[in-house]
Amino acid sequence: MTSKQRVRISVVGVAAFLLAMLLVVNPSGTSSARAAVASNTAAGKVIDVNLTQQKLTAFAGGKAVYTTLVLTGRAGLETPVGIYHVFAKESPTTFYSPWPANSPNYYGPTHINYALEWKPGGFFLHDSWWHSVYGPGTNGWHSDPVYGRQDGSHGCISMPYAAAQWLYNWAPLGTTVRIHS
Repeated sequence: MTSKQRVRISVVGVAAFLLAMLLVVNPSGTSSARAAVASNTAAGKVIDVNLTQQKLTAFAGGKAVYTTLVLTGRAGLETPVGIYHVFAKESPTTFYSPWPANSPNYYGPTHINYALEWKPGGFFLHDSWWHSVYGPGTNGWHSDPVYGRQDGSHGCISMPYAAAQWLYNWAPLGTTVRIHS
């Protein structure tokens, strides 16, 4: 084997290793090419979340097509403000707490029917069966008539089941998510 052949094999090996690492780091398989195609599919669709009003409005071509009240991040775990894009969709899924069991932020494994991830690190738009009220004031301590005293989310944007189902079916990968006060 010549040194040229060894270099060629090494380059191929390194390329294969890098590709494998990308798949391990990003197991959902969302590639920039896939995201670009999804963005074209999502053209003109925007999910607008007003944190002050605790309200989500879906827009298509600049026209409001759906509105729902939501519950967002509590003090210390606020929902991040900014412009994002849906990059993963899961139905159904289970959320697992990133906090240890002795943390005040811990929660047990939680079944979710419809989840759209918009920011790496586990920030989702999703249904929340453990809430029965949404809207202004629900991102802090409040009384839920079904489930008792509750606080806001861990940073996610949660909503009633029917709203999450509608949004999941309406919003393709690449849909813009605009979050503001």
